Amino acid sequence: MSQESGKTRIIQVDTRRWRREFIRLPWRMYAGDPHWIPPIISQQQELLGYKPHPFYLDAEIQTWLAERDGTLVGRIAAVVNRAHNRRFEEQRGFLGFFESIDDQAVADSLLRCGCQWLRSRGMTDVRGPANPSLNYEVGMLVDGFDAPPVFMMTYNPPYYGELWESFGFT
Repeated sequence: MSQESGKTRIIQVDTRRWRREFIRLPWRMYAGDPHWIPPIISQQQELLGYKPHPFYLDAEIQTWLAERDGTLVGRIAAVVNRAHNRRFEEQRGFLGFFESIDDQAVADSLLRCGCQWLRSRGMTDVRGPANPSLNYEVGMLVDGFDAPPVFMMTYNPPYYGELWESFGFT
């Protein structure tokens, strides 16, 4: 299943091929970046629900890729964490595993898609980035791009904050 959005095509990740592309996209996006440390693929497969993980006994996830002119240019995941919502008595969904080229239209397409999916599952609020929950990597780097990464901390290009804020996140 895919959804067109201008020149950006959003692809619902629902095959082994797309799952592999989703996981491998950061290797292309961060090629040559001396501060990016690749994640462990088997751990990513579990955190994304592509392989069994206890988190998904009480949560649901959907992932998407963004493609433009035959090239993958972004990705995102949307998560409904039922345990979180019971504990905090809210209907909050989470967005995470975000990657995008420096293009607001691509970011908007991905963020919109994730938000719509969460809304379709009854979520009234959205928080992110969370990969996949508040117990794992949370947030994004907004300063210190010239320093080596730290364990369990996110790493991303400097423009991510502006992409999310321009979409409407604070």
